[in-house]
Amino acid sequence: MKHNIQIDERSLGKIQIFIKPRDTVKGRSFMQRLRPKQIYSELIKFAKEDKLLHASVYQTHSGFSLNGPIHTIHVELDNSDLSLCVELIDEKQNLEAFCIKHASILYGKMIVFKPVEFWNVKQNTL
Repeated sequence: MKHNIQIDERSLGKIQIFIKPRDTVKGRSFMQRLRPKQIYSELIKFAKEDKLLHASVYQTHSGFSLNGPIHTIHVELDNSDLSLCVELIDEKQNLEAFCIKHASILYGKMIVFKPVEFWNVKQNTL
């Protein structure tokens, strides 16, 4: 039996949204204002609801953003100013639609778009 490996390629896009862990969604009701939700967790939830292909959150260890000061993670100290990266992958038009739909929580955030290729590795048995 011979195995034939094939890679199917598809062009997609990736956005990286850089936010601070302490950034929260402003609630409308009294209870929502008492217990605000973190933007990064809301973005992941919205990405799932909007049926995007992939969503992840990455913790950075050191860095700065938009000419701000350098922040570094420290084992014994919490640094809520150190950026998180929310990464979303899908077709470019779906990512654009996502950003427009959720513009109220994305306004003023650093968002980077990159074209990427999605590879699906297939094994055909001959």
